[in-house]
Order: sequence, then C-alpha cells, then structure tokens
Amino acid sequence: MQKAFSLQPNEVNQATALDEERKSVLAQIGALTLDMETARAALPVVEQKRREFLAGLVKQYQVGDYRSVRLESGNLICDLPDPPQTMPPQPLPRVNGMEVLPKE
Repeated sequence: MQKAFSLQPNEVNQATALDEERKSVLAQIGALTLDMETARAALPVVEQKRREFLAGLVKQYQVGDYRSVRLESGNLICDLPDPPQTMPPQPLPRVNGMEVLPKE
C-alpha cells in the first residue's frame, strides 16, 4: 500500500535543487571516468617514450652493462653489476700454527 503526500512549495524547491545537484555530481563522475580512461590509454605511450629516452641516455654516456637505470635529481643513475671477484692469494701452509717456510 502506498500513500502520497503533497509537498509544500519550499519542499518541492528543495527536492528539485537536490535532484539537480545529484545530476551534476553524476555528470562530473562521468567526465572524470572518461578522463581516467584517456589517461590510462596514454600511460603506456608515455612509459615507452621514457624508456626510449633512458636508453638514448645510456647509449650517449656509453654505459655498457647495467642492471637498472633511473633519473634522480637531474642525474642518470645506473646500477652496474659487481665486478668479478678475483681469488685472494692462498696462504702458506702452517704446521701447528707455525708458518712453513719454503726451502731454498
């Protein structure tokens, strides 16, 4: 069962204003959604341009092997692999904690 009540003119005005405000907010949401979709579509293009720019800088500065590269405070930061480790010289054999001198 439903029952209808007639609104006062000031209540009708308030209801109309609220409906208009709601429509305006929904329109803003729609516009922002379109802007967000446009931005999402543009992001891969911008990321590719950035990768190409960094690759050009790496080539320009003749960086050979690197693990990663980034821009920071106007500097090109390249993470380089660690240099190969050389074997330390082998100590002379010891007997009972004493160094054995080679015979001459």
